[in-house]
Amino acid sequence: MQTDHIDLYYQHRADPKIPVEDVAGTISDLIKEGKILHWGLSEAGEDYIRRAHKICPLAAIQNRYHMMYRNYESLFPALEELNIGFVAFSPLANGLLSGRYGPDSSFNEQGDYRAAMAQFKPEAYEQNKNLLDLLQKLATEKSATPAQISLAWMINKKPYIIPIPGSRKPERLAENAAAANIILTAQEVAQIDTALDNMKISAVFGGSSVK
Repeated sequence: MQTDHIDLYYQHRADPKIPVEDVAGTISDLIKEGKILHWGLSEAGEDYIRRAHKICPLAAIQNRYHMMYRNYESLFPALEELNIGFVAFSPLANGLLSGRYGPDSSFNEQGDYRAAMAQFKPEAYEQNKNLLDLLQKLATEKSATPAQISLAWMINKKPYIIPIPGSRKPERLAENAAAANIILTAQEVAQIDTALDNMKISAVFGGSSVK
């Protein structure tokens, strides 16, 4: 990559055996040595974030976040206070919010764990019908796709949220990138949030081991 440093270095998951203060101290030394520029935490809660940030200021956290998993919205006030960015991984709920899958979809490729994820069970599609219908309705109104609406919802919610959808197809990459051009007003975002608060949503994979 023709570089002698790492721009953003993450601690991916907390190590319960090592205090975060020790981790942050080591990172601080690496920053002073010029080996990394910034650092972040993945799947971290507020107390852990504050303890780390006190030793070595954080640039970002990388936590799971999408329309079906909004648990980390409780972190927003702390992130705004500390000026920390939020990198949202799995922003499409492992692809369900793209609107491209249905009860008859199968995931047979080796290593594709979606077959074991709750949101892809046949009965989950009926449970998520209102959510998927809402995405399609908004997509039609905005001349967009459900995936783009899912991403635009979080991009327009907070200026420091950066979704990182995964894809192996160039056309999907282009589709996802174009979500940045979709404008949702604060009122529209609030209306979506209210709809999500009041609709039935299935269980969803949230980071636990896939059995």
